[in-house]
Amino acid sequence: MIERATICLENGGKHVLHISRKSFTTRRSLHSAFWSHGAGDINLPDWWHALLQVPTSNPPQWFSKANTRNTRSTVSDANGLGLLDFLYPVRTLAIIREYVRKNTTALPRHPRSQLPPQRSRNYTSVADIPTNDGPEQVESVDDTAAAYTSTVDLAAIEASHLTSTELTAKLHESLFIHQQVSVYQLWGYYVKLRERSVFLAPKDLAQLFTRLSQSHGTFGLEKTRELFDSIDPSERRAVHYTCAVSAALQQDDLRSAIGLHAEAATCVGGGSFGTSLVFKHAVERANWKAALAVWGQFGDHRRMYLAESFLWAEIDHLPLPSLLEHARNAVEFAISSIEESTFDEAAPARKLAFAVVHRALSVHNADFDPFVQADLVEKAQSIQQPSGDLFRAAILQHLSLGVQNSEHSQRGLDLYRTARMNPSFVPDQELLHALLRRCHDLRSSEEMYYVLEDYRKHHTEIPRHAYLPLLSQLARHGDIDVVDQLSREYISRFGARDISVLAPQLLHACYRRAEVDRAIGVIESLQQKHGYIPDIRAWNTVFATYSRVDDCEGAMRILDRLVATNVKPDSKSYGILMGMFAKRSDLAATNGVYEQAIAEGINPSFDMVSSLILALATNDRLDEAERMAEQTLDMDLDAPPRKIPSLTGDHTRTRMWNILLGQHAMKGQLDKVFSVQNRMQEAGIAFDGATYAALMQSLCIKMLPMAAQKILKVVMPKVGIRPTALHYAIVMSGFLNVKDYPKVFSLQNRMDKRGIKPTFSTRNTLLRAESHMDEKDYFEGNSDHPTFEASRAQKVLTDTLDHLNPMELASLGPSKFAQSNAPNVAFQTSYFPYMINLYGRKRLFDKVTEMYDLYISTRQKFSPDVNASPPVELLSALMTSYTKAGEYHEAEKCWQLALEKVQHVACKSDGDTSQAGWVLHKYRFFLALPLTRHMHVLAATSSIDEIGPLIESLQQAGFQLSTHNWNKYVQVLVQNDRALVAYQICEGKLMEGWPGWQRFGPEINAKRNIKKQWVPRSWEMARPFPHYETFVYLASAYLTAQGRAYGVGKELVGEMQQVAPKTVEAVYKLPKYDDKIQNLLLRRE
Repeated sequence: MIERATICLENGGKHVLHISRKSFTTRRSLHSAFWSHGAGDINLPDWWHALLQVPTSNPPQWFSKANTRNTRSTVSDANGLGLLDFLYPVRTLAIIREYVRKNTTALPRHPRSQLPPQRSRNYTSVADIPTNDGPEQVESVDDTAAAYTSTVDLAAIEASHLTSTELTAKLHESLFIHQQVSVYQLWGYYVKLRERSVFLAPKDLAQLFTRLSQSHGTFGLEKTRELFDSIDPSERRAVHYTCAVSAALQQDDLRSAIGLHAEAATCVGGGSFGTSLVFKHAVERANWKAALAVWGQFGDHRRMYLAESFLWAEIDHLPLPSLLEHARNAVEFAISSIEESTFDEAAPARKLAFAVVHRALSVHNADFDPFVQADLVEKAQSIQQPSGDLFRAAILQHLSLGVQNSEHSQRGLDLYRTARMNPSFVPDQELLHALLRRCHDLRSSEEMYYVLEDYRKHHTEIPRHAYLPLLSQLARHGDIDVVDQLSREYISRFGARDISVLAPQLLHACYRRAEVDRAIGVIESLQQKHGYIPDIRAWNTVFATYSRVDDCEGAMRILDRLVATNVKPDSKSYGILMGMFAKRSDLAATNGVYEQAIAEGINPSFDMVSSLILALATNDRLDEAERMAEQTLDMDLDAPPRKIPSLTGDHTRTRMWNILLGQHAMKGQLDKVFSVQNRMQEAGIAFDGATYAALMQSLCIKMLPMAAQKILKVVMPKVGIRPTALHYAIVMSGFLNVKDYPKVFSLQNRMDKRGIKPTFSTRNTLLRAESHMDEKDYFEGNSDHPTFEASRAQKVLTDTLDHLNPMELASLGPSKFAQSNAPNVAFQTSYFPYMINLYGRKRLFDKVTEMYDLYISTRQKFSPDVNASPPVELLSALMTSYTKAGEYHEAEKCWQLALEKVQHVACKSDGDTSQAGWVLHKYRFFLALPLTRHMHVLAATSSIDEIGPLIESLQQAGFQLSTHNWNKYVQVLVQNDRALVAYQICEGKLMEGWPGWQRFGPEINAKRNIKKQWVPRSWEMARPFPHYETFVYLASAYLTAQGRAYGVGKELVGEMQQVAPKTVEAVYKLPKYDDKIQNLLLRRE
């Protein structure tokens, strides 16, 4: 049936083309089953489309015999009467009519104004043809295959009535002028020209390639590749390859695209032939082998390319976050290539990775994730040392966003520090100027020093505008020598007219280094050489320097000097003086300075009130301190500190509330810490680093270092506060207390990665963790030495002393392990007490001597006062060693030195030690450690009876005994046959608040729980309580009394029960354990 219909249509069409003026109609209908037999797929000849044009009974004026040829080449409008239109599928017919309507209007021989008016008609087909005509029907059509064929055929029909020259001109016009012409029409024109063996001009052919490849449709892409295949290989040009490559990539045919690109690289003389397209496609899909192939082709045929943009043009248009991710993937591909082959064989992959990384880092002024870039640079360093240009691009990429985001600036400075270790890195003036500005904004002293070095190394001289920011930040770094050198250089080049600007920087450097004598020398030198007249700001810096070394007497002498020179101290001067006394918990002296300031007409400042709060808090009068802090919320205080941009809220009162937080934290009062923090939030008081340090400290004291670590890693970065070495030291100490030593090492590594310089607080924590690992290895048999060797701890100490630098004193914040020593003493001596005590407990007396000699040489290197006595902590450690070695005379010397030291350090401001209570509250436990050692010495020298009077005299002076002191005293009394006195001391000093053994759970767990729950973490927390070992000693004394002669033993036991009933009951209920101390003292089998 289909074949017969085709023949009928062909024969009938030939007759119908001889158009007559007689109108006719047809009203034939076909059964619906006709379409299911494939009639809709009949391939009609081109001329059959002319049947759509049927003459009307009254032809228009332009239809004449002279125009018969033109009439045959013209199609009717979409709504004209047609012949056998019912044979077309409904949607196909709609497309044809719309296409004919649009293109008929464009024919030059048939202006739209001359077209016959459109009219409606009736269809007799069973298919319902929509009567509305417009683009809506066209857009809803989804029978695309039929649309392609019909549109192309219509274009061919139109072209068949044009000469080759006319058709060539029409195609050229459609390609370059009428951009709305569809690719279907263009292809139809081209097909007709090809049938006539007419070849397009190179320009037209290139444009046809471009239009087809940019159509983004299946038809255009397929015809692009078909057109490319039809061109003789010798005639193919770069633009042909580019379009063919683009079409293949849009069809996700990467293999063909690479093949075409490789062919172009060998056949085309030069230019761009889709390299950037193939490269981008491979990079976006992480097909690094394909990207590597394109990269290799680009490198092999680089001579053909006019610029690098031929490879990177498309990559440069990717968003920066995506580009950084692609670069990171490229580096990971290079790493895997190295793992799968040798380093040299993976060279192409490494070169490709670095090229992509460099391109990604060259994008500026676009936001990105700094962690992604940091990971990218870190991974890039693992496969090959990056070039100086790569580091420069990474640094400038961060600095380009530094004004809006300080985190980017800091990371840029970190990268700069890393880049300087690369010999190929040579910073130019532009980079140094950008770094100088960022260092000044972030107060980054260390990087500022590097900028100064690079100025001198790579450039002739320092610009004048760079001196002041350099001096300012290097003074904060505490580099007195460099600041002095720059000041002299500035004066020699530009004169001394800016001496008032240079002098404060010199004094500030002295303050940071805690060098009082040098600060006084700077003032005197500038006065003599340049006529400098110091103002109160300069003298306040001198006051602050005295405060750093805890020299209250020297500060008061300067105050008297100011009064003599008619220089009036201001509120900051008195605030510094009050702070010095408050740190020593000298409440009376603090109040005295405050009253003097008020008498001089000075209005109270925030620093002065903060000092009063500190003095109250350090004297355990926290309730009064909190009330005073509450009162300041309604007070109008003078001289608020400079606003810190990173803080939000009321920053002026932050310090005084941090004092409360710190005191509660040191006592382990976590609920109080939370309460104060909540009050700060309610009052709108800003949080700073010290606020979070207090919270972290309280958590660590409560044995919750994981919670403190979460604050360090999550909370502080989230609120925009950068953790410092103090925060790390607090968390590291928390893990040290719970014996989680790997976490300590992990945090140390984290500090190193983030460029945070270690302080003596972090180094002391690391030293202790390494020594515990040494002991663990020794007891587990993992050590290579037959005797104990603290090799790991010794390595930390050696490395620390090799890099010991006084500029470390520039760190202002409080430090752990400083004890009562000033910063200029603690940073050089804090390591030795622990090491001496460690070796002394192990009876390695040669090591003890070696450590003490090392301490002496270190002290002489950094301290001018070589005859100063060692710190009390060091004396206590020496006493341990001497006692173990039986050198009781040397231990007694150390005790006497400790007493002399404490009279200077712990005495009140009046200096009178003859009166009772002369010891400051802060130093009440100052002799706790050496006293325990001295008890052993007295017991070993048969002077046990001297311990009681000694304790009484110490208590009268204001000292307090720790829990450890009282327990050791009881044990010493038992060991020296003073059982009754031991029971009396235990009952009176240790048993108050004793909860009983049931408090600690079952007997099997009691020993462990009493140590876990009652061991204090600081002297201030230490409420006296009995140790487990003390009960064992008392039990042995009780058994000894029972074993004596009946009368004597019974009487002694009775006295024990009478003077110490709680103690006897606790001893009687002591759980029995098969441990070393009970087996030794209680002689149980």
